[in-house]
Amino acid sequence: MEFHIDKLPLKSNYVILKDDCFNIIINGLLKKAGSTANASRITGISKSVIGRYVRKENVKIRIDSLIKICEAINISLEKIEKHIIWIGNVQSRGIIHPKLPFELNSRAATRVIAAICNDGWISDGMYYSNTSETLRESVRNDVQEVFGGDNRTVKLWIKETDQYLSFPSIIRDVFLIITEFKGIKSENNPEIPSFILNSTELMLGWIEQTIADEGHVKHYPGKFRREIVWRRSFKKDLSEYKLNRDEIKILKELGIKYDVKTNKEYMTKRGIKKVQMQIRISNRMNLQKLRSLIVIPDMKKDKIFADICTKYKRYRIPIQAKEAIIKLDMHQGFFTSKTLGACLPNKSIGAARYWIRYYLRDGFIYRVDESLYGSGIRGRKYAKYALSKP
Repeated sequence: MEFHIDKLPLKSNYVILKDDCFNIIINGLLKKAGSTANASRITGISKSVIGRYVRKENVKIRIDSLIKICEAINISLEKIEKHIIWIGNVQSRGIIHPKLPFELNSRAATRVIAAICNDGWISDGMYYSNTSETLRESVRNDVQEVFGGDNRTVKLWIKETDQYLSFPSIIRDVFLIITEFKGIKSENNPEIPSFILNSTELMLGWIEQTIADEGHVKHYPGKFRREIVWRRSFKKDLSEYKLNRDEIKILKELGIKYDVKTNKEYMTKRGIKKVQMQIRISNRMNLQKLRSLIVIPDMKKDKIFADICTKYKRYRIPIQAKEAIIKLDMHQGFFTSKTLGACLPNKSIGAARYWIRYYLRDGFIYRVDESLYGSGIRGRKYAKYALSKP
């Protein structure tokens, strides 16, 4: 989804063009019109403003004026976008070297959108509050990747009771157009922007940012408890809880199993009844699948998630068994349940037999000969197995 400048509020946002581009369009307008008076008549821009452009007393061009000039000299606005070196409200810090048009069809853009939905708000400005320095920096980096600018584009505020980011008004204007996040989201009941739900890549961006902001990644090895949960509050009497509905759609589309429950009901200080809905993801294979799809942009939570999927004996044994089979086959040309068992952490022949049966069904290995109890042979002669030929 490309967001061009003509979708912005045209009379409150301005641009600065590269000098050569500025000269081309202003000289082109004067050449066509013959005078500033005619240029004013052709474009509908006041004569005094045209005069300031000609004298370069004002290099900030209001977007609606830029569109009128481009139409008058028959030049594509999209071509001009590539020569914009600043964009924003006339009194704001804006964005230097913006990446126009803004490409919102990216994972980074979706993470920013999700961040504002989760821990952000839109009022007179747009803000994101989170105590995690890693997460704040991740959001700033994503904003710069999507919108351009530099380290000063998104301002960091550190206060005694809060740490938050504030965004230029131009980015707020974009979000007011593509989202419904302004106001109290638990009452306004916004939905996830539809273009996100049409792309697997964007859906992954939404989930990884939501877990970072709202999620609890729980790992209690001694209790065999491994899960990811996140919760959202909604005004109880809403006909449906749209963010909850859309996140369930995403998980279904990704093939991730989940369960949903009402975590609690409560009354706000304003006397509004609300309900807190919880989405929970568990089961080791399910968590492994999710892990293969996302990286949580919070270092602490992502580390716990990695531990869930690697520091778990039952996760690791299949890998160790497969590696042992390959090594034994390379060195001996075959293996038995006894030799495989010796390579496993618990030295268990029973476990080796389990994985032999598993990989026989899988076609990864085949039986070379059967086990025997021959006459005069003390004990059992173990069956031999080898890797299947490609």
